[in-house]
Amino acid sequence: MGTFFASNLTISFILVISLAVLALLLSGYLFMKLSRLRRDQKVVLGDAGVRDILAHSRQLHENVDGLGEGLKRLAGSLDQAERRVDQCLMFHSVIRYDAYRDLSGMQSSSVALLDAGFSGVIISAIQSREDARIYVKEVRHGESKEKLSPEEIQVLKEAMGVTPRPSPAVGRAG
Repeated sequence: MGTFFASNLTISFILVISLAVLALLLSGYLFMKLSRLRRDQKVVLGDAGVRDILAHSRQLHENVDGLGEGLKRLAGSLDQAERRVDQCLMFHSVIRYDAYRDLSGMQSSSVALLDAGFSGVIISAIQSREDARIYVKEVRHGESKEKLSPEEIQVLKEAMGVTPRPSPAVGRAG
């Protein structure tokens, strides 16, 4: 083989030049790939300085674990808030009426104040010329142990959304 290259110096020179050009092209291609890889790595790692991908992955994993714990705490807080909100007054209705027909202007009224479980109170203020009475009746899950007047039944149903509320222009006679 040594004599072939020695006798064919031109072919040997062309072969060496071809290999050099091929190595130059390959190194250019690898340089472009490395540049893209570094650009992509900078997108992933950010401008936080010189770090390797494993350290970055470890930090991301720790951050995700911390997020999981935070989400668990947040879910617990949300459950507590939902329980408190369910106990707040959420539904209400008010009706006015003439209880004894001796007064005009619908001076008597009933108010229903209920939470999300339709539990709460109905407060009725009955007005007459001689006196005024106030009744408070407990409601549990939409029902009362005490007997309800027709107006109290109506205000309870309106608060629960069972019957639509009439428009304010329509008067009620009791």
